[in-house]
Amino acid sequence: MSEAVLSTQTARSPPGALLAAARESRRLSVADVARQLKLSPSQIDALECGDYRRLPGTVFVRGFIRNYARLLDLDAASLLANAERELPPAVHSGLEMPPSADIAFPLARTFEWHKYAIAAILVAILVIIFEFYYDDANEVTVNARPVELPAAQVMAQAKPVQETAPAAPAAQHDEAPARAPKSAAAAVMPDNTRDPPPITILAASAAPKTGEQLVRFRFDQASWVEIRDRNGRTIFSQLNAAGTEQVVSGLPPLSLVVGNASGVHLTHNQQPVNLAPYIKVDVARLTLE
Repeated sequence: MSEAVLSTQTARSPPGALLAAARESRRLSVADVARQLKLSPSQIDALECGDYRRLPGTVFVRGFIRNYARLLDLDAASLLANAERELPPAVHSGLEMPPSADIAFPLARTFEWHKYAIAAILVAILVIIFEFYYDDANEVTVNARPVELPAAQVMAQAKPVQETAPAAPAAQHDEAPARAPKSAAAAVMPDNTRDPPPITILAASAAPKTGEQLVRFRFDQASWVEIRDRNGRTIFSQLNAAGTEQVVSGLPPLSLVVGNASGVHLTHNQQPVNLAPYIKVDVARLTLE
């Protein structure tokens, strides 16, 4: 509807009727206008019918008419002037009515992020404590029945037996030196020079003292072993090569940490100890009493 037609009709038509006529000329429904103005269809119907008592109050009525007129490209000032004469006394005096029941007003929520941040920090601290101290908390005490300690043994690295060949007779000046003949024992013995070296047995304490207990390790794989006695003193700590054995004595209880434990055989006071139940991530932690 043009501004010229509006100016001739404003004096004799209520603003609601002019808004309804302009809406219909643009082929808009009540729902279309309500959606664009963020109002309910019942509020648009109250504006067009002039039933202002169904609206929240004077301030809201003016705002609704102004926004409705702008949506339809109408003269908002003329419509507002005409609406002032039609407002009921209760509404015109400024008495406000409660919001329409058709509009849902969402309740604002404040996101308390600091509570979630504190909870996340506490969880991270608990995870770190668990990772660093869980292994120490899972040490197991193994009670072995007392046995008589074996006598001191002398252990040394085995060396291959070599036969001493007899001296060869003196060679003539014009002949090449003759090779020494092999003995009968050397002739029947196979050549083991290329075989793997024999097992090396090292003794950390060859002669246990009174009250000490003996532990023996046989390593099928390389393994780091640490042993502490009842005073917390480290009596053995080193990396042991595969194919070797270690014998250690100390005052019980003995605290053991055995790396690569799946490849280690342990004997305590001549009694075999199964390390499998105490292995976590291939490291066994246990206490021998």
